[in-house]
Amino acid sequence: MHLSIGFVIISTLFYGTPVKSIATENKSDVLESWVKLDNTLKGAVQSAIKKLMPMILESSGEVNLTSQCIQQCLQLVTGLRSLKKWAFSFVDSSAKLSDGILSGTLSSFGEYDQCLETTVPHSRKKDEILFQGQYCMVELKLPLPPKTKRYRLHDRLEELRNFSGTEVVKFLTTKAHLMYYYPIKMGLCIPSGCTKEDLNNILSYAAGKFDANAKVSYCEKEQKQVSLHGIQIFAIFSICFLISLVFVGSWMEMHSKNVVTKNLYYRILLSFSAISNFKRLLSTKSSMENFRCLHGFRFLTIMWVVYGHAYLFPGMFALSYRLLFRIPERASAPAAQVIVNGSEAVDVFFFIAGMLVCYFTVQRVKLEKKRFNFPMFVLHRLCRIVPVVYFIILISFLAPMLGSGPAFHEVMQNTFYTCYEQWWRNALFINNFFYSDDMCLKETWYVSCDIQLYLISIIVILPLIRSQKIGLALNSFIILMSIAYTGIMTYIHDLSPTITITHMNSDDKYVFFLHSYANVLSRAGPYFIGVFTGYLLVTKPHMKISKKIQVIGWTLATLSSGMIIFATAIWHNVRPASFLEILMYSAVYKVAFTGGIAWVAFCCITGHGGFVNKLLSWKVWMPLSKLVFLTYLIEPMFQITYIANFGSTQEFSHFHLAVQFFGFLCISTLLALVCNLLVESPFLSLEKIVFDSDSEREEKERINDNRIIDVKSEEGKIINGTMEMVTSERGIDNKNFNSC
Repeated sequence: MHLSIGFVIISTLFYGTPVKSIATENKSDVLESWVKLDNTLKGAVQSAIKKLMPMILESSGEVNLTSQCIQQCLQLVTGLRSLKKWAFSFVDSSAKLSDGILSGTLSSFGEYDQCLETTVPHSRKKDEILFQGQYCMVELKLPLPPKTKRYRLHDRLEELRNFSGTEVVKFLTTKAHLMYYYPIKMGLCIPSGCTKEDLNNILSYAAGKFDANAKVSYCEKEQKQVSLHGIQIFAIFSICFLISLVFVGSWMEMHSKNVVTKNLYYRILLSFSAISNFKRLLSTKSSMENFRCLHGFRFLTIMWVVYGHAYLFPGMFALSYRLLFRIPERASAPAAQVIVNGSEAVDVFFFIAGMLVCYFTVQRVKLEKKRFNFPMFVLHRLCRIVPVVYFIILISFLAPMLGSGPAFHEVMQNTFYTCYEQWWRNALFINNFFYSDDMCLKETWYVSCDIQLYLISIIVILPLIRSQKIGLALNSFIILMSIAYTGIMTYIHDLSPTITITHMNSDDKYVFFLHSYANVLSRAGPYFIGVFTGYLLVTKPHMKISKKIQVIGWTLATLSSGMIIFATAIWHNVRPASFLEILMYSAVYKVAFTGGIAWVAFCCITGHGGFVNKLLSWKVWMPLSKLVFLTYLIEPMFQITYIANFGSTQEFSHFHLAVQFFGFLCISTLLALVCNLLVESPFLSLEKIVFDSDSEREEKERINDNRIIDVKSEEGKIINGTMEMVTSERGIDNKNFNSC
């Protein structure tokens, strides 16, 4: 009915009144023309309803509907006969055939807000509303054979290869396999008295005539009052409390610049001062000049992550985008492999984390002869990670309050709604042990993996301190075990080599995520390559590398990392990957890619990086690098919320996505700055207050003991040596290397 009446209205507007006569008639003639238009439209609608009524009456006997739904639908038909505005609002708010179907525009949202605002007044009681609009999202799937394990973007369904019908439908058969992943979505506006089951019954009856499958994803009515969950109230209170602490700390610093105090409460409040924390964030001073290149590594890597998300998320939430049939062409281009294989970016973070953990632990224990304290080793890490992650979890509870739209609830259902029940997995850093379809903040799998690898690294680092041979043997064993595990899981579960190289069944994607993508053993390879690199930097900080070895090393590093990224283009364009290729690629690609990154990092830190080191050590990267961890956590939340608020489908094009990438990166970095001043920097300062006080107490006791047996000159050396050590550690903390 929606399509027929819409066609009637358009036909009447274009053909009911000659356009030429309207421009030349006087005022009375114009009025007469509009009266004529009204009569023509009314007659056309009456005729359309008259033709549709036999079909409606015939189907009403076969479709089971509630009495309230039938009554309100009849009132809607009566309203259409009388050309009531509210009745046409129902039709106008519902989706019609969208533009660009042949290019893959498979979603048509209709008018979400207009539907919810539509009300049907009582004919006698002006203040009473009979019923209102209810917005429902409908999913339609055309007849397709059972899904295969995987298929390429350019593949065609074997069952439809011999189709010899009309040219248009024949073209659609070449794209039919994409509809496994991108079903047709349409928004319908129905009376509020109709239930989701009523609409499902109507759709099943109508779709059955075409052997198609239709279902209602969700229905929504306008809510007059918005109720807050208890956890949302707690989140708002926590944010307000942190903001007040920042204001108090900043005010105290502004009004007591020349005051020096050792009062603990005063120092705690000053830790929240946005003034000193912002200055510390912008500082480019470093006590570890050789490691400056890591700042460039980290920020360029987060740019890669955000760029990949800008292209990946439209595929995850395809109902919000147009022209989806163009995705295969764009995903197959060689340059697009940087996006397709963007999951490799996180291995750079794992490598850096492993390298720095090993470097600073071995240096402190082996070279500086400090005692290794395992509880403090764990506690320091948790003090840096827990406040930030818990704050992000709190923000996730507020995301459902940040908008509305035709796809809002469906997007939120797959992302933020799960946090209400599964937040504890994130809080305990074990969420990567569960399937991703029921995961809160999917991007936090990285944090859980990093914490787990951090604890596992003790198995290698402590033996490295005592025996180089045993430690390196254990490190090599874990790397080989990581390769073997990934290969075995790929073989057992018949996994795809990467998460975006082919289209898989949803269940297969969840299995891939659990056993390969987010698995701690699968990611152990890059992490322990970092541990090995960190040990080399401690033991051979000024290693001399001949020109010949440098040329060979840089060539192999470029080929190793480059081939991992770009080799997959063959499987998109030329031929599908063989089982042996899938097995070998999935087993070694993380380690092979990270090996190239390790060479670049080692050369830059040891003085063999040349112009690459100059680029990566640019001082501008340093402040931005300190925000990388927060940017990584915030950007997916921001982009998902942005997509959820779409009121209509958006174009999937390089230009639009490139603009969105820069927008996501800039806004996420600014939001990361705010979170840094609210949470990260204050809690890092609090950590220093707590642990520095313990260190100072121990140091005073040691110095006092030395005073009894040493002369004053020796006492001075001890104090100076201690202060140098403390200053060096603070420089490391300020750089915030270990926060990611």
